[in-house]
Order: sequence, then structure tokens, then C-alpha cells
Amino acid sequence: MTTVGIIVNPHAGKDLRRLVSAAGHTSDSVKIGILRRAIAGAAEAGAERILLSADTHRLGERAAEGLAAAVEIVHGPMTSSRLDSVIAAQEMWKAEAGCVVTLGGDGTCRDAATGWPQLPMIAISTGTNNVFPRAVDATSAGLAAGLIAGATIALDDVGTPSKRLVAHVEDPQVAASHDEVALVDVAMVTGSFVGARAVTDPNTIRWVAACIAEPASTGLAGIAGRVHPVSRHNDGGVLVRVGAGGRRVRVPLSPGAFDSVDIAGVQQLTQSGPVELEGGGVLAFDGERTLPVSAGATITVSLDTAGPVVVDVEQALRLAARAGYFQEPASGT
Repeated sequence: MTTVGIIVNPHAGKDLRRLVSAAGHTSDSVKIGILRRAIAGAAEAGAERILLSADTHRLGERAAEGLAAAVEIVHGPMTSSRLDSVIAAQEMWKAEAGCVVTLGGDGTCRDAATGWPQLPMIAISTGTNNVFPRAVDATSAGLAAGLIAGATIALDDVGTPSKRLVAHVEDPQVAASHDEVALVDVAMVTGSFVGARAVTDPNTIRWVAACIAEPASTGLAGIAGRVHPVSRHNDGGVLVRVGAGGRRVRVPLSPGAFDSVDIAGVQQLTQSGPVELEGGGVLAFDGERTLPVSAGATITVSLDTAGPVVVDVEQALRLAARAGYFQEPASGT
């Protein structure tokens, strides 16, 4: 059965950065409209089954109202946390979805990739910094997802495995080791508080490892992008140590809010082996504080290309057009 998955994070684009910066707000009504367009596109491409993640705001159910498409809600834990997206991705993997559309920011994409590491993904940006996802029309995204799910377009022809960072933590204060994945960056920030997950104070940042470091990026990856640019399409990554060292850059850690960051050192990251880094603070993954670690912790960060398979929507539709997929018999014939 031709199956397309759609994961929406109701909390993306609504965090505290809207109080301290010019970050935009992505409302529930906007997300519902995006969902409806993605559903319409997938149905147009012949998707026989469209799976929508469950969420506490009922965005999927509200978006599906009145539509003729074969929509099913993937029921999950409904925790209002990242676990909802993680479980939704796992369930779509089990259901053999041919492609998954995600609505959210970097954190939502990471959550989906935690549940399904190599998921075929079309990531629509509805978050805050949006380094990993892209601004793409949901109608086209749904259509491309349906074409791939139905094998009209081969995933291998339009999908590229993405880079990711894998952090392994051995902490003497915690009995078990810990592994986490990031699709954009991993950073160490001072303190132990994880309630306000966004990192907005440059004075708390100790180091940033990034596999996407583009100068146009907002957030922690932007620090690396202004010092040593690395495209999402290039091999490798970069490690930036923050501190006095003679170089200073201006970076928007939140949309529209610039800060000065002192750079103590820069190191290239490759797939040849992990780098060992110091603890003593909170590890932030893709811009969100997640894991407190002690000063005695051993942290190794490695880079690979085992992340989600990111679909080029324009290329998918281009190939479909060249194959005559969109043609109908002329009127009167």
C-alpha cells in the first residue's frame, strides 16, 4: 500500500525566543493549512494511506476534517514532548511509509530521525532557526512524497543521505552511558538548567560542533558558519571553541538578535574518527539544551552520513514532469 507519513510538532515556532528576539510565530491555524496542503498533494500523487502524527493540539485531526483522502492518525503517548515525534516516526517506519513530511524546526527533524534514523524526509520549516528544514510549499512537498511512496520517482534519484553528529557520553555521575544524535550541531553550555531549552546567551557557550555551518544560519550553527563555513552538501564539519583568542564574530543566536562571540580555536571535523571534548554543563543538540553532564564526563563526538535521506522536492517534480506524469488527454480528444 502506498503510504505517506506527516509529522507535525504543535510547539515548534512558539518558544521563548519570541519574547527576546524578532522570531516569527507559527500558529496552529497556519500549521493546519500546511497540513491540508501536504495531504492534498500526497492524495493527488495517489497515496492510498496518509499517516498523521497525533498531537495534543489535534492539528492532524483538524486538518483532515472534510478531506476525502484516506487519512489515519498514528496514536502515540501524547506527552507534549519530543517523544511524540519520536514515536510517530517509529510507527511510520513500521508502517513502511515511503516518505515522511515533517513540520517543525531543527529539533523536530532530530526527533523524527531519532525514531527512524534513515527516514526518507521532506522537512518543512515551521520552527525558529530552521537550519535543517527548508521553506518549501506543502502542496509540492506532499506531491513529491506521494510520487516517491508510489515508486513513480525513485528515492535514490532525488534523495541524499544527510550528515549527522553522534555524541557518546560516559559520565561517572551516571551509571549508564548515553548516546544522542544531532542533525546540525552539538554544543556545550554552562549551567545545569534545561527548562528553557533554547540557547540565547553567548557567554554560556563553551564549544560548538557543527555538520551544517552555513553563514546564513541563525543559532549556534551560525557561529561555526561565520568562522569556517561548511555546507550541508560538503563533507565534514567544524568544531569551534568559544573564548578569548583574538577573534570575534557577530552572530544572530535568535532571529533578529545579534551578539558578539569570541573564538578561541577552530578545528575541522571528518569521518576519520571522533573528537574528545570536555563536559561540565549541559549538552545542547540542534539548539536545545538536553543533557546535563558533569565536569568529569568524557564526551566523544563523531560525524557520519547515516542521517535522514533528504528529498529534493524540485528535482522530484522535475523528473515527474519529464516523464509526462502530469499530462492528461487534451480536451475534446
